[in-house]
Amino acid sequence: MRRLLLLRHAKAIPFTGRGDYERALIERGRRDAAAIGAYVGEIGLIPDLVIYSDAARTRETASIVMAGWPRRIEARAEPGLYEATRPALQAIVRALPDAAPSVMLVGHNPGVADLANHLAGDGAKSDMLRMASKFPTSGLAVLEFDVNRWRDAAPGAARLTRFATPDDVGG
Repeated sequence: MRRLLLLRHAKAIPFTGRGDYERALIERGRRDAAAIGAYVGEIGLIPDLVIYSDAARTRETASIVMAGWPRRIEARAEPGLYEATRPALQAIVRALPDAAPSVMLVGHNPGVADLANHLAGDGAKSDMLRMASKFPTSGLAVLEFDVNRWRDAAPGAARLTRFATPDDVGG
């Protein structure tokens, strides 16, 4: 079994037409990221590996999310996550190391939402509908694949086991 946690970065300062890559989180974003990180720890879904876009807001989101976990997790930046399309994200997922059965990707919309909806073929109807209608900042989709290798993670093959937003977890 493989578990993929797809997390959209937390709320950042507004885009002004320049400097998108270096936009930092606002205070609400920091609170939301901490709430989602605590939630992941509380429900026992701390991943083996965290991969994040190298944009400032995703680096900061990943750092805050992991800060509350009881153990240190391997984490690394992946420049290809910044402005990645669904096919690019899917290629990243299929190339994940098999030694890490549970991975969190911290990225951007619309790619994260597109990928989550593309991979999820089953799950609670209410969560599937909520995820399809809006994937907000600090939104988290937990997808499980009944495969032994990441390269076999196919479209529609995942079960959406959770879809959580900061509002759901007290952020």
